Amino acid sequence: MTNQDFHPVERIVRYGVSGILVSLIFSLSVIAFVHIFPRIGPVGASVVAFCVVQPIGYLIHRAFTFPDSYLATARTGTSMGRFIFTNLGSVAIAAAGMAVVTNLLHKSYLWGIALNWVLIPCTNFLFYRFWVFEIRSSRGRDSA
Repeated sequence: MTNQDFHPVERIVRYGVSGILVSLIFSLSVIAFVHIFPRIGPVGASVVAFCVVQPIGYLIHRAFTFPDSYLATARTGTSMGRFIFTNLGSVAIAAAGMAVVTNLLHKSYLWGIALNWVLIPCTNFLFYRFWVFEIRSSRGRDSA
């Protein structure tokens, strides 16, 4: 834990910077997998990319978005487990969103990526902030 307390706006900005970086890595991975493995299609490429990007996302959010989170040695596995569980839900959202856009609406997979840029960050921030990363203020109260 650091002695730094983050203002809620600063936390959201940090999350945004981290999220944009992770989303860019994810989006470029989807595009790469669509072209490298065309047989799996955009939905499969989205799922594979999501799984590949998760460890990177955890490290970025842990180090930059929530560096003040309390992670005792015994609880580190809990934090990572919660992160994985949260993102398994995100995999479902990403795949369902891609399926709706490409299979039902018959639009480009790029629209599916755009949809995921909106849905996933909003829900994940709330889960990360209040469930995955336990934040303790240096003043003894919860911090945003």
